[in-house]
Amino acid sequence: MIVHALGTNGAGLDTAEAVAQARWATLEAFIAVEEAGADALLGEPGNALIPESGDVMVYGDGGAGKTTLTIDLAFHLAAGDKWLGIPIGRPVRVGLIENEGPRPMFRAKLRRKAEGWNGSPVGGRILVLEEPWSSTRLDDPRARHLLAQEITAHAIEVVMLGPVTRAGMNEAGTLQEVRDFMGLISDVRTQAGASVAFILVHHENKGGKVSGAWEGAGDTLLHVQAQGHGHTRVFIQKARWASSHHATTLHLAWAEGDGFEVLEETERDDATIADEILAAVLAAGGTSWSAIEERVSGKGERLRKIRDRLLESRRLINAGSDKRMLLWHADDPAVPATLETSRPDGDAVGTRSESDTGEAAKGHVASPVPPIEGTGTGRDAIPPTDSELEWR
Repeated sequence: MIVHALGTNGAGLDTAEAVAQARWATLEAFIAVEEAGADALLGEPGNALIPESGDVMVYGDGGAGKTTLTIDLAFHLAAGDKWLGIPIGRPVRVGLIENEGPRPMFRAKLRRKAEGWNGSPVGGRILVLEEPWSSTRLDDPRARHLLAQEITAHAIEVVMLGPVTRAGMNEAGTLQEVRDFMGLISDVRTQAGASVAFILVHHENKGGKVSGAWEGAGDTLLHVQAQGHGHTRVFIQKARWASSHHATTLHLAWAEGDGFEVLEETERDDATIADEILAAVLAAGGTSWSAIEERVSGKGERLRKIRDRLLESRRLINAGSDKRMLLWHADDPAVPATLETSRPDGDAVGTRSESDTGEAAKGHVASPVPPIEGTGTGRDAIPPTDSELEWR
């Protein structure tokens, strides 16, 4: 387990101290205060994809383009330019901590990005942790203290750190282990006395999901997938403070200067629809299938086939019956512990189309929706002399 001497509240206080410092306010008094820290670093007021002091997770398979994407985001944040069509409130200072791979390769990657950058000037607002290299571990109290000091000294507002498996996240990633790790992030903020946002980079597991119980942690969760050479898909799996972006997908084409441009008209593939179904179920655990059909656009037959694959692959759980489905996301912390994760045979009454014949009509289940994997030609899979260094 992750060991951090923070006390039980994750902010350097033991329980007795936390209780002694507790302060309550009436609703009227609470909302009357205009408190700093609610601005959007990425997004708009009231619709913050990256809020001040927010926690963001970017995850995906090797070669998906995570490194390229996060560095591109860093340049846009520092310049104050829109990123993928999303507004950026103001230029901010960004700190990059690369925790894997040789420093010369990462230096060359950043040099290519800087030479190809054609946006507004970044004005010295991107800082790179040069020493110690590839060894920042937040489960070390000394490392947290030093990082907090640097954040304060350089007025850093966004820290990009990855991969988390080399930054103190040593276990498989149960809900409690994820909360413990986020407690380490919270401790850095407390020591720095600053509203710094953290953008963490992580793997996906063999099932194509984020590795560990990160669904319930943080403010924003971005899934990056390779879509063949020249294209990347970003699914905004979670956007706690940006409802207009939640459960939406961006299809990107690679652009000059290690950048990206958004493809406006792209047909939704099965993986996109599967993500939308999962997000809708996660937002309303224990819901009926008819309620999900109302929230996810698409033809009923196609939606049901994708749903069945999600059930078979155990990414969805049916707590009800064939006739009355009660759907849960497999990673929902509120899912009843006694539920079986196997899918009942057959389809729900009133949802089977006349064209559902053959194997599906006999109660057989289609194979799981396979995750979209890199082809070996993804941006980060290209040799570093031509492209990028991968945060694995």
